Amino acid sequence: MAETLEGRVLKALSGFWYVHTPEGMLECRARGKLRFRGLTPLVGDLAKVESLGNGKGSLIDLLPRKNAFVRPAAANLDALVILASAVPPVTDPYLLDRMIAIAELKNCEPILCFHKSDLGRAEELIRTYRSCGFPVAETSAETGEGIPELRRMLAGKLCAFTGNSGVGKSSLLNALSAGLDLETGEISRKLGRGRHTTRHVELFPLGDGIWAADTPGFAAFDAEDVTLELKRRLPELFREFRPYLSECRFPDCAHVRDAGCAVTAAVEAGEIPRSRHESYARLHEELRKVADWSLRD
Repeated sequence: MAETLEGRVLKALSGFWYVHTPEGMLECRARGKLRFRGLTPLVGDLAKVESLGNGKGSLIDLLPRKNAFVRPAAANLDALVILASAVPPVTDPYLLDRMIAIAELKNCEPILCFHKSDLGRAEELIRTYRSCGFPVAETSAETGEGIPELRRMLAGKLCAFTGNSGVGKSSLLNALSAGLDLETGEISRKLGRGRHTTRHVELFPLGDGIWAADTPGFAAFDAEDVTLELKRRLPELFREFRPYLSECRFPDCAHVRDAGCAVTAAVEAGEIPRSRHESYARLHEELRKVADWSLRD
């Protein structure tokens, strides 16, 4: 009789899931009943597997998830490290704010990491996000700046590194754990962005109890990221808005251009960063155009 074990999915590749168990790594196929239930295993999932011998196994069930992300395709994340850069490829703050909103929705701590600090510093953005109460790191894989501080932020956490292609996710992971030797890509001078060197999601141990995933670079929301819950809860997902939400004149205030809005008043008073409110207004408009009936809960 096959032995049943519990383990964590560390890698998904070409229809196989690689599950770390007390007996070591097992290369698993998923049972058909998971597909019947509409469940797709994700990196970070805690799973039940049957050991079939010779390093092979069958993934038979998934344990309840803390959270699940479409991009990056991962589950049970404690922290989402969102990389940005002030040098090519320069990161659009709107992309950061969208990822932050998704992390907040899923009760996952967003950590802002401004990388390539040896080439240029994003001083204004750093001040903005620190003023909103986000953990912020400045790092350079080349010089080692900020690496110890980032390790302290991540100690004991399961996390994913995400950001636009070419921002240096793989280089930073290599700096955090020299033994990884992940493939990195040079920045395209013509396009101002990186080649996609990461083609799948995989968790790596970095020491200090840290498990981290390098993920393919993002450019925009996947359709599955736009949910009814995101639309309904958007104002509270901007954490610096929360003290003001109950102070608006009208209970259905959209916090964009509404009369008597405490949020926009706080923006004008310099208590909420204008760039964050601009991102909120842009995202609110995108979501407003999407019919509720077309969204999943």
